[in-house]
Amino acid sequence: MSGASVAVQPLANASGDTEKDYLADGLTEYLHSTLTGVQALRVASRGATAALAGRTSVTEQGRLLDVRALLDGSVSGLGGQIRVQARLVQATDGSAYWTEYLDKKPEQLFAGLNGIVQRVIESLGAAPTAREHIALDHIPTTAPRAIDPYLRARNLAAQIRRTNQEYAIQMYGDAIQADPAFALAHAGIANAHSLLFAYWISTEDNLRAAERSSARGVELAPELAETQLARAVALSLNKRSDEAEAAFRLALELKPNDFDAHYQYARHCRTVGRLADAARWFESAAALRPEDYATPALLSSVYVSLEQPEQALQAHRRAVELADQRLKLVPDDERALYLGASCLSSLGDTARAREWAKRAVAMEPDDSAVLYNVACVYALLGLHDSAIDCLERAIRNGFGHWDWIVHDSDLDPLRAHPRFAALTPHHR
Repeated sequence: MSGASVAVQPLANASGDTEKDYLADGLTEYLHSTLTGVQALRVASRGATAALAGRTSVTEQGRLLDVRALLDGSVSGLGGQIRVQARLVQATDGSAYWTEYLDKKPEQLFAGLNGIVQRVIESLGAAPTAREHIALDHIPTTAPRAIDPYLRARNLAAQIRRTNQEYAIQMYGDAIQADPAFALAHAGIANAHSLLFAYWISTEDNLRAAERSSARGVELAPELAETQLARAVALSLNKRSDEAEAAFRLALELKPNDFDAHYQYARHCRTVGRLADAARWFESAAALRPEDYATPALLSSVYVSLEQPEQALQAHRRAVELADQRLKLVPDDERALYLGASCLSSLGDTARAREWAKRAVAMEPDDSAVLYNVACVYALLGLHDSAIDCLERAIRNGFGHWDWIVHDSDLDPLRAHPRFAALTPHHR
């Protein structure tokens, strides 16, 4: 077993009301993310932990996740208070280090959760740095009316769909109305606008909103990796590459084991054409979240561009395996379908690639992100006119991230096509 290491199991929703699942999910994510900020403590990925929770014994979970301890518990509403029960158990035999009960008013919730985090760190003998202590002591908000919309927004934003990001922006806005100094809510708005720009609506309004909200988040809480990362992504999309580079580096210094920081920095490196760096950071992101299908899917295209066929083949295979696992759990995940289809086409499994691509478009026929990625699939399959049809529809529906089109190796088969060349002067 690893020394200072823990898996944060999903908190159970003990309220009896499934509508409150977002509360349990949000608090689980907060505990996991905060613990990840301690470099001396290894935290198992959320997806791998959730896949095992309740399906096998504590000792087996500890062995498979290679952790010393597991943090579990439950959450429920109790009148005007929130009750959290947390328990840290030894992975070797399931015996408890401790059990803690919190009955907190909403304004006290995050302080109480930070106390649980501190107790986990102390129990496992991890030693945060002085810089990490500053982030660990940060209280996101004490405004009662800010917490519910913030947690709902986080739950929505985790699902990469256009409508989810638009609703998340509204809810983050409600949280900020209740607490204008809520730095993580400002960062959340920035991230949602960045996603809208990158995938669906590439407008100056989204760029400006991402830039503005990310700057406010950093102004309020420069010590948080989350605000610095939101700023880095916004700056990257605004083509302020030197400033983005500095912000990415700071986010990675503040939280070296954060998957999102590794993944987003890899995407930035890919966008600006630093492909060797992109491969390295995608590899480190995959190590931090081995169950994520998107990371090896994007990594595979980087290896293709680097002319490293063996590494590309391995990444393609891994992405298909993980996408397939995801679709067995969530059959309507169109992102798993179109990224998996791209890798299937590269592997020569043309029938399944076409099937997955068609399923993705059938689910979201006007979604520009789906159309762009299916265009990549069709390009790889040699269906050049169908690929350009999808690409043109994606651009008409708001996709305008030309850097992707320039650097995406999946689109290489189209570059000599006159219809593809005609897109360039209008959208570069």
